[in-house]
Amino acid sequence: MRKYNVNQEFNVVVSTKATLYGALAGDFEVYYAPTNNLTNRTSVAGGLTEAVETIDTPNTATLAASAAYGSQLLMAQSGHTIEAGDVIEYATGKMAYVAKVVGEKIYLRTKLQTGVASGATITQVGNTGLYNTVDFSIPSIGEYLVTIEAPEYGIMVESRVGIVEESEATPIDGDAPIYSEIAVAY
Repeated sequence: MRKYNVNQEFNVVVSTKATLYGALAGDFEVYYAPTNNLTNRTSVAGGLTEAVETIDTPNTATLAASAAYGSQLLMAQSGHTIEAGDVIEYATGKMAYVAKVVGEKIYLRTKLQTGVASGATITQVGNTGLYNTVDFSIPSIGEYLVTIEAPEYGIMVESRVGIVEESEATPIDGDAPIYSEIAVAY
């Protein structure tokens, strides 16, 4: 259990382990509740944000055929540079993990969330599969469960935190890396 001071801002990081990319912040509900009364929920506005890094020279492909909503196969024109393991953006804000590439066939781990037209360009993006809550604070001393839910994706994760008086908290080095992500497997 991580400990924070009363009103100290913190966030929770969720790792989707290469299965979910491009989910909208509004797809997630974030709230906290005291462990002794889990029905006393307080919502955290803002959902989650997705960590995406910049790629200097992204792999790309132009589609040779349309792909329907729900498909897991994209047909590319020859000469594309998409590889297995890439995360691609196939529509604005819509991303998928490339599970396998065989010639012009690009197989995705998850289903398309929208149709994609023939001639569209898909581009590799530096998506990490990490989602962060907004910075938020809890104003009262106690033990709490911070819960992140995305029913559409079958995700529900919890992180237990303690809110203490400033004198009781472990000093926090703001420069140190934080490795407190919650892994989600589904």
